[in-house]
Amino acid sequence: MAIKLTQGTKEIIPVDVVDTSGVVTDLSTATPKFWFQRADESYVYDNVAASAVGMRINCLVDTSASGPDGLLPTDELLRLFVGFTNGSEVIKLGPVGVYMVNTP
Repeated sequence: MAIKLTQGTKEIIPVDVVDTSGVVTDLSTATPKFWFQRADESYVYDNVAASAVGMRINCLVDTSASGPDGLLPTDELLRLFVGFTNGSEVIKLGPVGVYMVNTP
């Protein structure tokens, strides 16, 4: 199921991360980032800073602001990825589907 966002809003998309090995328990100092990717694999937002509390990465998405290709495209399924650094590992997780809708 995709997350639906309305264009013109500022919203936090929370992404919960589970470390099945139990080694990582807090991502707040792991330099979390997020990306929005189109179906053609081009990026709308690329390597944007996020915040984290515990194992939840919070992606603040400003749908009224421009990304590299302008406003987030409407009526298009975007793929949200999150990532962070853990020691020498550079982790990228996803995708989570995000669908942008026009305001009425």
